[in-house]
Amino acid sequence: MHTAAKVLLIIGTIATVIGIVGFALGAGQVDDLEDSWNTFEFEDATNGTIMIEDVDGKGDAGLTFWVKGVYEDKDEDGTWDVCQNTEVTITESPDVNNSWEWAGLLDGNFYYEVQANQQCDANDRNTNYDRDGKGLVKIGRACWGCYEGNVSFESNQSVWVTYDEKVGEKLGDDIGIMILGFVGGFGSICCGVLFLIIGGIMALTMKDNKDQGMMYMPPAGNQMLSAQTPAVTPNQTHMSQPDFGKPPQGGL
Repeated sequence: MHTAAKVLLIIGTIATVIGIVGFALGAGQVDDLEDSWNTFEFEDATNGTIMIEDVDGKGDAGLTFWVKGVYEDKDEDGTWDVCQNTEVTITESPDVNNSWEWAGLLDGNFYYEVQANQQCDANDRNTNYDRDGKGLVKIGRACWGCYEGNVSFESNQSVWVTYDEKVGEKLGDDIGIMILGFVGGFGSICCGVLFLIIGGIMALTMKDNKDQGMMYMPPAGNQMLSAQTPAVTPNQTHMSQPDFGKPPQGGL
């Protein structure tokens, strides 16, 4: 298999696995959203104390009170019965930011509210079933615009209390992680699949590196140069013919 194809297949596999993990992370946050939404400072309580943090020092949105029940007006006096049957008293609260509308007038105390500016008026538009899964209905709020400090309450019947800004922060974190998981996971899977497809095509169509030999390029004009072997001239030896006409002279 060609080296480039191997690299693409490896990258594609890793990216796909990362994408699957990201999707799993995003899916896991869906359950965390419900848990964060149903975070209560007190459950089924008739009294308690909650610390208001007011991180920015500009005042806090405060607390919301819920009770078991339904919105109905059996005596038809124009007020929800659950509100009439529940009395909440704030026994301790920090100072408030008077620049907030109504904060100075309320002074951290409990006030009945189902929907904004409708108090506990019995009408179809004035209902809140945000936590209907737990059988709870909203009856009011407290500590609107409070600075940092303790809030203590007492109630004539069991209430559930949520710290609104804390719930909002948890939801924001969970939503951010969920979006990051889904978007990042989807993008990673898309890239991984693309790399796998390209790598697969290259693996099927490209030859292995070791199968690619060196190609011979003929010289220009397609003319082969012939090797010339130099001619070797043999050495000639000249021998003189002996002369038998005259015998050698000399002697005794």
